[in-house]
Amino acid sequence: MSKATPAHTVHDRYRSMFRHLVQRMVLVSLLPLVAIGGINFYIFFRHNRAVVVEQHANFLRYHRESLSAFLNNLATEVATLAHQYSLAELEAGDLERAFQVIRQQEGVFTDVGIINSSGQHLMYIGPYDLAQRNYREADWFKQVVDQGLFISDMFLGFRAEPHFVIAVKRVEGNDFWILRATVNTDYFSKLVDAVSSGRTGETFIINSTGVFQTKTRFGGAILTPSGYPNLAFHDGIQVHEVNWNGRRYLCTATWLDNPRWLLIYRQEFADVYAPLWRASASGIALFLLGAIVATALAIVVARRQVRIVHKADREKEALTQELLVTGRTAAVGELSAGVAHEINNPLATIDTLQTWIRDLASESAVSAEDLIEILDSARKIGEQVERCKTITLGLLKFSRRVETSPEEIDLNEILEELSTMARARARVEGATIATELGDVPLILASPLYVQQIVVNLVNNALDAVAGRPQARVTIRSHRRNTAVCVDVIDNGCGIAPDNLSRIFTPFFTTKPVGQGTGLGLAICYGLVKKLGGTIQVNSTLGQGTTFSVVLPAVPPAPAAEGDV
Repeated sequence: MSKATPAHTVHDRYRSMFRHLVQRMVLVSLLPLVAIGGINFYIFFRHNRAVVVEQHANFLRYHRESLSAFLNNLATEVATLAHQYSLAELEAGDLERAFQVIRQQEGVFTDVGIINSSGQHLMYIGPYDLAQRNYREADWFKQVVDQGLFISDMFLGFRAEPHFVIAVKRVEGNDFWILRATVNTDYFSKLVDAVSSGRTGETFIINSTGVFQTKTRFGGAILTPSGYPNLAFHDGIQVHEVNWNGRRYLCTATWLDNPRWLLIYRQEFADVYAPLWRASASGIALFLLGAIVATALAIVVARRQVRIVHKADREKEALTQELLVTGRTAAVGELSAGVAHEINNPLATIDTLQTWIRDLASESAVSAEDLIEILDSARKIGEQVERCKTITLGLLKFSRRVETSPEEIDLNEILEELSTMARARARVEGATIATELGDVPLILASPLYVQQIVVNLVNNALDAVAGRPQARVTIRSHRRNTAVCVDVIDNGCGIAPDNLSRIFTPFFTTKPVGQGTGLGLAICYGLVKKLGGTIQVNSTLGQGTTFSVVLPAVPPAPAAEGDV
């Protein structure tokens, strides 16, 4: 038989227990934290996004109102100036004085001029050489003739620089003239982009065809196409994400009434939510710190629990050994009466024969007939001595304390030895022990444990058949799929159905007081589980009981390469 003592398996079992404890404790600790953190992050993100969107919308709403008021005030000033003075008064010098007054407002206007109904520049005050220019074909001229008051888009004109004008038509008699004022482009662009947030936030204006009307800080010169994708008119304020020139922006847009310009505030998406990402990063850092602390605590607690379990297992193993010794002692006690009876009979025979031999030897001469009887008596003495030797050796082998390490053992060999020893007690009880040993494979088990299991079951069976007619106990071995099964069958009194669920409970016994410890079946159950097997009972009251122990067989060795 080959010994198999994997010393590392116990250590591996505790390491596996430690890993599983850590994993479960970490999961129990972190899963609620992850769930709550994820829900909070989702709510926090949505809420903050809504707050950001609302802030952008409010900012643009107030900005639109201020820009509309600014443009309306400029248009009112130009219209007031046009209707306050006649053409003659303006040409006489009032235009220059009025222009000096309106220019005091931080240089809002760049220049001013008077154009007659034929488009001829009658009078000009400003830094450019625009005198005697004719604007009959200019778009803004046609618009102001039709509308009376017009604020133009940005255009280059004769000065070849981006600018826009506010023009008012004044009718005098059968003719009319136009007062035109040019708004300072730089001033207006700064006014539009006066307030921004983050690194990339900026405000600008595009016209209905998507052309920039103000300067931008991050690309896009005045009178160049903006590439803004949504030029459809809409009421109110729209906030949406836009992929614009290869970048992702959060854009807030609203239309001005006069002129029909689209006021846009845009900010790169990453910049908009940078504070949110920083807050999220702080939350993730706190979560990771919590996860590290939880993992460290789980390791500490798991290590402590594994040590406690290890200590408890050692104490349990020590208790099991004590119970095993107690059970073996009890089993030896139950067998001792039968063994003593078995040994007493041969000893009585030996004593009688040795007395008879001594009497024959005291005679002067021994006849040939007496010599034959002496030799026959010596042979009988040898048989009786061998019988005593077999019984005592079996009892000593069973009661001897041996190692409990698993080995590859022949189950039938152990059953033969135990049945021989048990027959001594069976004769005292008036019972018969029969063996039906099949062709079974080796099992990997402790011989001590297997002996203890079988002896306890046989002793219980002998107790059950004691005093019954044709008392019989059968020990059977056979294959069961890939395992080996040992059946101990008796035709005794059987077990009451109410007691079947309790027979493996320690200290439970149906025997009279003083005749049972209540440990035999409990020890059997524990040892069978320790060997990786199962134990079952099938009993009919008044007819008998069958205990079936199923133990795993040694797996067949893999075939060597080249075997046929």
